[in-house]
Amino acid sequence: MLGEAEADADGAAIASLEPGTMQVLLPGEDVKFSTPADVGGGYEAFQYRTLLAVSASLGLPYHLVTGDVRQANYSSLRAELVEFRRRVQQLQHGVLAHQLCRPVWARWMETAVLAGALDLPGYAAAPGRFRAVQWIPPRWDWVDPLKDIQAQVLAMEAGITSRRKVVEATGYDVEEVDRENAADAARAADLGLSYRTSPGEAQGARVTPAARPEPGDGPTAADPATEQE
Repeated sequence: MLGEAEADADGAAIASLEPGTMQVLLPGEDVKFSTPADVGGGYEAFQYRTLLAVSASLGLPYHLVTGDVRQANYSSLRAELVEFRRRVQQLQHGVLAHQLCRPVWARWMETAVLAGALDLPGYAAAPGRFRAVQWIPPRWDWVDPLKDIQAQVLAMEAGITSRRKVVEATGYDVEEVDRENAADAARAADLGLSYRTSPGEAQGARVTPAARPEPGDGPTAADPATEQE
C-alpha cells in the first residue's frame, strides 16, 4: 500500500530509500547495512607495491608517477632518472625528430624554395644535401648541478666529449652561445670592465701542454709563471 508499485508475490511493497521515504518490511525482516572489514596496516605496503608495478610497466620512475620520494635517496633517484632519460631520448630522436620533425622540415624547405624565399640551385636534383639539420631537444635539469658540470668539464679535458655536445645537452646552440660570449667579451672590453673570469677563458676545456716540465726543473726564464700555474 505504501510502495511505488504493486506488491510482489510475497506481499512486500518496495519503496525507494530516499529522504522522506521508508521501506515496508514483512514481519520478521530487518535492514542490514554494509560493514566492510578494516584493511588493516598492510594496505600502504600493498598500495606501494601496486604503484611500483604500474610504474615499472609504464617505464616511468616511481617518484615521478606518484610524487612519493620518502623511500628514495640521491643514488636511487639518479639511477632511475638515467634510465628514464635514456628512454625519453630514444623517443625524442627516434619518434619525434625522425617521424615528425623531419617531414615538417622537408615540407618547409620545399615550400620555401617553390615560393622563392630561398634560392637553392640544384635543390630539385638533390634535395637531401640541403636538408642537413641538427635537432636539439629540450635540456634536462641536473640532479646535482655542481657534480654534473664538473664531470662534463673533466670529460672535455680528457677528450671524451666535445664542447658542442655539452652545450647542446643544455638545450642551446653552441654557435649562438659563442656569439653571445664574444659579444659579452667585446662589450666588457669596450666599457673597461674586468671580471674574475672572462667569457673567453670560461669556454671549453683547457689545453694540455705537449710537454710538461720535469719535477725539480723549476720555472724557466721564458715562462716564469709555469711553476705557479
